[in-house]
Order: sequence, then C-alpha cells, then structure tokens
Amino acid sequence: MSRSLRTLQASLKQSTRSFASSAPSSSAYPFNPAALQKSSPAPSNPPPQNLLTPKNGWSLIMHLNKSITPSPYAHLFARRGADRLPTGSVLTVVTYSDPQKKSISPFSGVLMGVNRGGVDTSFRLRNIVNKSGVEMTFKLNSPMIKEIKIVKRAEKGKGQLRDLKRAKVNYLRERPSVMAAIARALKSAKAEETAAAKESS
Repeated sequence: MSRSLRTLQASLKQSTRSFASSAPSSSAYPFNPAALQKSSPAPSNPPPQNLLTPKNGWSLIMHLNKSITPSPYAHLFARRGADRLPTGSVLTVVTYSDPQKKSISPFSGVLMGVNRGGVDTSFRLRNIVNKSGVEMTFKLNSPMIKEIKIVKRAEKGKGQLRDLKRAKVNYLRERPSVMAAIARALKSAKAEETAAAKESS
C-alpha cells in the first residue's frame, strides 16, 4: 500500500513539473501561447502629464475646448458680439435624422436660452405644434446639425419679436400672444422661401 502511494506521489510530482515547464511566460498571449505580440511604438507627441492624471478633470476640458474645431455657428451663441442672437429670435435648425446623413428634419422655434459650456454649449427652441408647446435642445457642436437658419432676429424697439434682454425667457411659455406672433413669422418666412423657389425654377 505504501509503495503504491509513493508511486502515485512521484507521478503527481512529475506531471506538476512538466506542466510548470510548459506553462507560457508572463509576456505571452494568455489565450494562445503561439501568438506573437508586437510592442506598440511610443507616441511621437506624448500627452502632457496633467491630461494623464487630471486632478479634477478641468485640464481635460480645457484641452478639448482648444483642440476640437468650433462650430461655424459659434459666433451666433457667443456671450458677446455683434452677431450674437438675443433670446426671442426665431430660428430653424436642420438636423440629420440618421447616422448616414441621408435624410433631414427641420425644427423651428423661438430661442429660449443658451447654456454656454465650451464644446458642450447647447440652446433650446420652443414652438407650438398641434396646440401643444414643444421644446427641443440642440448641442451646438453636434455633427448631426446640418444648418441653422435665422428666420427673424429679435431687435430693439416695440414689437412682438423684440430683444428681451434676458438670458432665459422661460416666461414665454405663459405668453400665447408672443408664440402666435412667432408662428406668423414662421409662416411668412416659409411663404417667402416658396416664392423664391418658384421664381428660381
């Protein structure tokens, strides 16, 4: 009995030794020891240290704001500038409906406010659709935006579409008369576009 036990222990030691010798090295591919691993070349322009280990993420946000190409419509939603769109202006945003950018979908409405955050800048439009208020938020730097058209700019002076001199005009949700004026402005703009298309054809 002891001889058979010693034989079994010797065979176990030999199998363990052979398994350890045939085990792949730590640098080999774990799922296929025969696979060859190529070392990746070092980057020509290594990122700065503050991007590799950011403390609060602010350095990464600043890097994105500088590296990403700004939208061609960024000047319309800037905090200051002659071309800046005041709240109360009427816009039409044409967006792509599918990732292949084969179909488009327009949305028109009054500019309710702008949230400025660098590459994450967004703006909100409101319109009346089937007697119900509909609001949509658009990202300014989104690749799905094809075009932003200015239907009517809010100006100084008296009138329904005047410069409201406020950053947010959420109170317009309770002003149906203003929304009716915006609807008339959209209809007149659409009629002008239709007439221009007929003349060109």
